Amino acid sequence: MSSFPPQSISEDSVTGLSEPLINPSQGSSAASSPMKSRQSLNKNDNVQKYQSLDFTRVLNSYTTSPTTKQKKRTIIGYSGRTFVRWFLTLVCGVLTGGTSIFIVWTIDRLTDLREHALRQNEEGGSENLFLAFVGFTAWNFGLAVIASILSLTIAPMSLGSGIPEVKAYLNGINIKGFFSSLTFFTKIVGTVLSVSSGLAVGPEGPLVHLGGAIGGGLTRTGRLMSGIRYLRSSHPSVARYLGCSRNGCTTKFVSYMSALRNDGERRDFISIGSACGFASAFGAPIGGILFSFEEVGSHFPSRMLWRTLVGTSLATFMIAIYFGDLTKYGVLTLDSIDTPNDDVLYNRFTEIPLYALIGTFGGLIGAAFNAFWRYWQGKRTRFYKNKGNLWRIGEVAMLSVITSVLLFTLPLSWDFVCRDAKDADDDTFYSSSTETFGSMFNCNTNQTNEMASIFFGSREEAIKNILKNPEEFDERTLLITGVLFLILLSFTFGSAIPSGIFMPTILIGSSLGGYAGIVLKRIPLYSDMSASTFSLVGAAALLGGIQRSAVSLCVIIMEGTGETKFLLPIVVTTVVSKWVGDLFNHGIYEIGMELKHYPYLEHHVHRSYDQHTIGEAMSRNVTCLQAVEKAETIEAVLNDTSHNGFPVLSKAGNFLGIVRRDQLVAMLESCVFIEGREGGSGGGGGGTIAGAATRLERAASDDNAARSSGWKQIRDESPPNAVGRSNSDETEFNHNGGLRRNLSFVTNPNIAAIAMGNDCKWGTISSDGGGNGGGLFSSLEKKLKGGSREVAPPNTPPRHSDIFDSVYHLKDDKYLEVEPEVEVSPADRVKLVDIKSIMNVSPHVVLETCPLSVAYRLFTNIGLRHLVVLGGGEGQRVEGEQGRVVGMVTRSDLLEDMLHEKLKLH
Repeated sequence: MSSFPPQSISEDSVTGLSEPLINPSQGSSAASSPMKSRQSLNKNDNVQKYQSLDFTRVLNSYTTSPTTKQKKRTIIGYSGRTFVRWFLTLVCGVLTGGTSIFIVWTIDRLTDLREHALRQNEEGGSENLFLAFVGFTAWNFGLAVIASILSLTIAPMSLGSGIPEVKAYLNGINIKGFFSSLTFFTKIVGTVLSVSSGLAVGPEGPLVHLGGAIGGGLTRTGRLMSGIRYLRSSHPSVARYLGCSRNGCTTKFVSYMSALRNDGERRDFISIGSACGFASAFGAPIGGILFSFEEVGSHFPSRMLWRTLVGTSLATFMIAIYFGDLTKYGVLTLDSIDTPNDDVLYNRFTEIPLYALIGTFGGLIGAAFNAFWRYWQGKRTRFYKNKGNLWRIGEVAMLSVITSVLLFTLPLSWDFVCRDAKDADDDTFYSSSTETFGSMFNCNTNQTNEMASIFFGSREEAIKNILKNPEEFDERTLLITGVLFLILLSFTFGSAIPSGIFMPTILIGSSLGGYAGIVLKRIPLYSDMSASTFSLVGAAALLGGIQRSAVSLCVIIMEGTGETKFLLPIVVTTVVSKWVGDLFNHGIYEIGMELKHYPYLEHHVHRSYDQHTIGEAMSRNVTCLQAVEKAETIEAVLNDTSHNGFPVLSKAGNFLGIVRRDQLVAMLESCVFIEGREGGSGGGGGGTIAGAATRLERAASDDNAARSSGWKQIRDESPPNAVGRSNSDETEFNHNGGLRRNLSFVTNPNIAAIAMGNDCKWGTISSDGGGNGGGLFSSLEKKLKGGSREVAPPNTPPRHSDIFDSVYHLKDDKYLEVEPEVEVSPADRVKLVDIKSIMNVSPHVVLETCPLSVAYRLFTNIGLRHLVVLGGGEGQRVEGEQGRVVGMVTRSDLLEDMLHEKLKLH
């Protein structure tokens, strides 16, 4: 094997936006040689590249064959796959709710321990106060540093809120390791520790990431089926008892789950999981759906609404069960807010100008926060670029110490923070449902330090008390709280810890809004208004100004308070704050994606795109393949380019379909060849895959036949026209390299599965062919990583399932970091590969003269990975290109900076 990584970069792998990916002056004719690469990239660019996902359904000769067996509707009018989708949706809701419960319970326990230690030193003198300060700072320091160390060393993808990454993934960008189990558990522990450390962060954003990880993880069944097969081979009696035999109920159910192992289904479950995470964070089932639709998901079909509603409702119901109160069903829930005026409608209309004014200030503050955060985060990234993790851990330690010092010393600095304690029955200071809010902290007996109560206790309870009645706090306390946490959040969010922004933003907005309400009440014209209303709209204004979500934000607040009378103030405030903020910059999550160079494609189409054609933006010099190619030609194409999609042409040059890189690698590594003259049909065609895969599925479902039949017997069953065999029919096992001789499709279940466009499936072959494949063979992966695997003894007649386990195991959605160099033995170089049998016969194509706006909408709305461009129409550059492949469009070609560079847009 040659050294890795290769120098070329995939046509659908995107780097930073500072360098143009394609030379606009390239020739216009399509390349006839498969050796040409159609992109010129800066090889010294160290910006991470990202693979694209393909959310479209793949159809080929197998799926379109009339002989392909279709699943029957056996369960109340639905197929088993539909039942599995609904079952996994319920599981996603339960698991997301359970994860939220664990996070809430753990944070509460750690916060209670810190508060208990502080209360023990409240009545002491200066010596006890100093000990309390040391303990408070050390406790917060330890939790924050441990969270940072775990995240940086175990799973760096667990840092931050994760919402920009979820948005990028659902837009079609594969971010490696983001939804892995290691990232998932590290995110849970890191979120608990960082929130409990007293830093200005919250758990709501990470819950969106965790919910998406749960949803995506439900579509990865490779390890589960591997365990079933291990149990079946090592403990057959236990396997039969658990339904893990070849025809057992557990095996069949997992087989149905395996049908969901593709990018399209995974996208749907990640969207559902993200909605469940957001719903459990705020106790807003409808708000979770709207958040996933408005803020996170790029593709949210209407058929998912019902399933998402069931999942979000179940997640919030789990929280309600934990609290034992159906009115408290979220990590952060808002109590109902009472207003002193009965004439609510009249007062809302007279106060509309003030709501618009608060929305304006919220938009301005949010825009200023986003601008500063972008500057600081960019500076932070450049500073740590060539430095180790100790520097980033040191930053977290410094932030923790500074935060602890400010939170501890500010309540000691002024006398106005001490107020007379009230009874809970008076509905004054103890205005929330809890009776534990309040800390004496260096005040006299029967007094409460209101600033310490906000700083030391639960942030959720502090928000509830401020929203309930901000007038019970001194306005200076609210102002200091809002300004302090705004500054701390600006520096803390984005540091090397798992962190969310929702809870501190609501605390800041409610504090500043409550302060504004108290001040405005001193004006005679507004003396009768409610300060609680302004505290609520202040939180909405700041959320809208920072995050720029409008619809979901309104519904979240309505569901949280249960008060529809606040609809008009909330709508006016959020719309104005979003509009004002958009005048200056993007929302916080869009800025996060820009800083991380995620190649995100907006659904907004620039109006000038109507005046340009896709031919001006496409990449030319396309690498094409013939329907039947020599193995040496395919080997050269795979090694000399790093494209992931290749148009397939007939002998006359007409476009037939498109084939993926992993399909070609599978064919060469499995030595699936045909006999015949070069360029001939060689037995290829629609019936090849269909007949082979159908027989394979029948053999896989019959345990007795599979046990008694070896490779030779299965090959003998195939008709002469099914698949041509190479010169050698012998199956050779190599203990170091696995199976490396010639096999037909019948003896390669993995080839049949990957030919249908799905991730590799265990046991049976899916008949719908939906989705995109998910990676390369483990044999290549083992070569890259220097590993080895066990195979059956040479004298043991192997079944196709044994070969499948030991040689052709594809990991779920596993895209390798580097492109392996494909090697074909000298004897096989002149043999032919039937590409037509496995290619996708339903790719999306447009004419070269198609308006850029139409092609852009097609690419983004469907979620394409490749868009083939055919010559035709007036204005074509080369005569005779009608109906011929003249270009290819991928994600990199449609990036805004790229289009502006090539089209000279302003």
